Amino acid sequence: MNSLFTILKDIQINVPQSQLQHSFVLCGQNQAGKSTIVSKLASQSIQDQAGLIYTQQKTNIIGYQAVLQYFEISGQAFKQLLTLPLNKQSYQQHSYVLVIDLSDNPHEILNVCNAEIRYIREETEKKLQQSIDVNTFKQLELNIYDKIMMHHDKNRIVPLYVPIIIVGWKYDLFSKNLDLESRKWITRGLRYLAHTNNCSLVFGSNQDYQFVRQTLQYHVKPTASIYQYDHLKQICITQLSDSIENINLPPSGNNPLDGFNKIIKDQIVAQVNNQKKKKQTKITEEDWNNYKEEKIDRLIKQFEFQQKQALKQEETVLI
Repeated sequence: MNSLFTILKDIQINVPQSQLQHSFVLCGQNQAGKSTIVSKLASQSIQDQAGLIYTQQKTNIIGYQAVLQYFEISGQAFKQLLTLPLNKQSYQQHSYVLVIDLSDNPHEILNVCNAEIRYIREETEKKLQQSIDVNTFKQLELNIYDKIMMHHDKNRIVPLYVPIIIVGWKYDLFSKNLDLESRKWITRGLRYLAHTNNCSLVFGSNQDYQFVRQTLQYHVKPTASIYQYDHLKQICITQLSDSIENINLPPSGNNPLDGFNKIIKDQIVAQVNNQKKKKQTKITEEDWNNYKEEKIDRLIKQFEFQQKQALKQEETVLI
């Protein structure tokens, strides 16, 4: 019986001849929203299963017919399948979609995102060095560096051999559960990671995923860059569109990531403490039982009786 890896390697995906073709490999932590994103974009229900899940979509992008392939890595145990769809024929029409759950452990988002980007970069470089010849790989490096060298932050941007789109999913829960200041610093931190790693960054949710669709389409057929950077709204920033100056780094010394992490943790701890204080000042159910309507009525009647008695005493003294 063939192993899972043998079966996956033997899969031949027949894509019709088209003007545009692109493959997206969705990766990230379990339950981050990868299947939901694919089902929304491709308008297909995705079965809950583990491994490498394949979905194909035919669509229209700015007047061009396109065939999009989605490879979802479902389950951290299958992380080693990350570069399986990548080969010497497809690497130029290939992107990774790193899905981050914005609502899950927000104080750890930057560290999780940073580790995932590093893993994708290392695995992709190894796979490309095995798949394409030395001269082709060098030319790929030169093409990437040429683009980066045109940006004024060129000395702070690390090149990527295959683009990464960071999707911050569950934005609705993120905006609902965190205060404005925490959201602002988490967003700035993600912008910093995306920009310095030459990634695109976009936020979305089940209710509003149009920016996600636009960002993926941009990577299929690049047109004008997208730069929606309001910290209190859904972010959408395509690669090399941002700048260190606009992100506004924290006063953190040599490592801005440490500075972002410290501020985010301080903000979230402060928010939790404020919520605890509010809960402590609320009247408990036991307290409310002491102030039921019949007790309040009795207190009012007693107060009125005491006022009448005091008034009679005053009248008696005057007489």
